Amino acid sequence: MKSSFYKQTIALAGILQAAELVEQLANTGNADLDSFTTSLGSILKTNPGTIEEVYNGQVNFMPGLELGFSALREVLEQKNKQGSQRLRYAIGLIHLQGRLQNNQELLDILGSRLDQMQSRLDHFELTHERSIASLASIYEDTLSTFRYRIQVTGNAMHLQNPLVVNKIRSVLLAGIRSAMLWRQVGGKRWHFIFYRKKLLATLNSIV
Repeated sequence: MKSSFYKQTIALAGILQAAELVEQLANTGNADLDSFTTSLGSILKTNPGTIEEVYNGQVNFMPGLELGFSALREVLEQKNKQGSQRLRYAIGLIHLQGRLQNNQELLDILGSRLDQMQSRLDHFELTHERSIASLASIYEDTLSTFRYRIQVTGNAMHLQNPLVVNKIRSVLLAGIRSAMLWRQVGGKRWHFIFYRKKLLATLNSIV
């Protein structure tokens, strides 16, 4: 049986992957396709058999989460300033998920909308513009109703592009899903400070 730190590290990588994708989209208008697809797919993995299944992987082999593992490593090792932006987004996602967790009405709305989304996937792929727009709408109608919001910075040209904005919101929703998973396996915000070495050692055992 895998340790709680193993599960927390995977979920944290999911959060950091979402943060990295937000940064890519905001600054370039594009995002790594495999990582983007894996993150969006995690949103609809609401009843997985294992934590690896959330990210289309298996024990110690999650290629769709490589971007997240790399981003997590940079944050834990504190090697560059760019990591601090990712950390800001990650902490914001964890905070926002905590607000959502305490609002049963919005949780019910979110669950219902995701169920509807699942039924429509027979017609459109998850990465289709219409699917992305639907995910963005779910984020906007639930998470964006809180007073606290994640402030995304980047290239103004891209941040004014409706498709890019929808992709950012859909990725933020994926980050919320990973933050929810992280809490479910025992993750706490202070782990970033006090368990940094333990998390890094666990990450090294995975990748």
